[in-house]
Amino acid sequence: RFTAEFDFRTYDAEGVILYAESLDNTAWILLALRDGKIEIQFKNEFGTKVTSGGKAINDGLWHIISVEELEHSISVKIAKEAVMSINSPGTLFKQSQGFLETKVYIAGLPHKVGNTLVKQINPRLDGCIRAWNLMNQGHSGVKEVIQEKQSKHCLVAVGRGSFYPGTGMAQFQINYNNLDSAEDWLINVTMTIRPSTDTGVMFALVSNETVPLALSIVDSNSSDSQRIIVTIGSITVAHLESKKLCTPRKVLVGLVVTKQQLELSVDSHTDRSNSEQLSILHQAMMANVVTYLGGLPDVPLGATLVTAFYNGCMDVKVNNRQLDLDEAISKHNDIRSHSCPLIMQ
Repeated sequence: RFTAEFDFRTYDAEGVILYAESLDNTAWILLALRDGKIEIQFKNEFGTKVTSGGKAINDGLWHIISVEELEHSISVKIAKEAVMSINSPGTLFKQSQGFLETKVYIAGLPHKVGNTLVKQINPRLDGCIRAWNLMNQGHSGVKEVIQEKQSKHCLVAVGRGSFYPGTGMAQFQINYNNLDSAEDWLINVTMTIRPSTDTGVMFALVSNETVPLALSIVDSNSSDSQRIIVTIGSITVAHLESKKLCTPRKVLVGLVVTKQQLELSVDSHTDRSNSEQLSILHQAMMANVVTYLGGLPDVPLGATLVTAFYNGCMDVKVNNRQLDLDEAISKHNDIRSHSCPLIMQ
């Protein structure tokens, strides 16, 4: 029968922990998180079921999770205590010549499965799993896959937040039309950053092959500070010095732009600009812009001043909406959506 046990840690509220299916794809079981709570979905020859229960476990602490198929039910336990018992007529997976063989997917779904689930879910999950025991065979099969991939290794200590490793970016489609005012559009970005390197693009708008707006961190001439700059194309329109950013402290950065004015704030300092370059941004905003966090796609040389990927922790709110990297149109696999490495002091 199907069994799985492991230690699990996450701050993510929704995503697939594991999905197992029969070799002929006729039966499957899904173990997932929704609103921070465990959810089970399964299908066998007798039908489909979905149920959830227990307390929310997306608190960043380690929890022992076990799923066990019994004779007439599926049992789910957290810390060895039963939280769900789901009636299941018949076995989940049929044996073949005395063996039970399944395909197991961890932290995601095979492409073809999405529409066959009983209840749709955002499969992306940022969490950490250790002490695997699948089908009573320990971590056999899992360890070999994970050992080869550094990006799949657990961080020792994590806090809430998103981590950009300096190797990629996330892409969003955001509507900046301002319905609450006479302004045509509004860009209001607030972010909390803790960079690990001194140069990188944090936020950018891209229109075709141009970069009509970018907010970046760059190295300063001074040894104990960095500059945060706003560029339109290859022109810097606002900048502020900030004491050495690559430290354990988090820095609050704000950027508010309308077609008349641009305001950059870092901690309690502010720089305002009504540069004529804003007309270039206005033209792009009237057309179509794509939002990028943590870096830029390939753009022509000279389209903007900074092209390096951002490396460090960063949480971003755009027009009062917290951006969830699990909802990005695309996101580099190494970016951790909901866990930021803690700095041991």
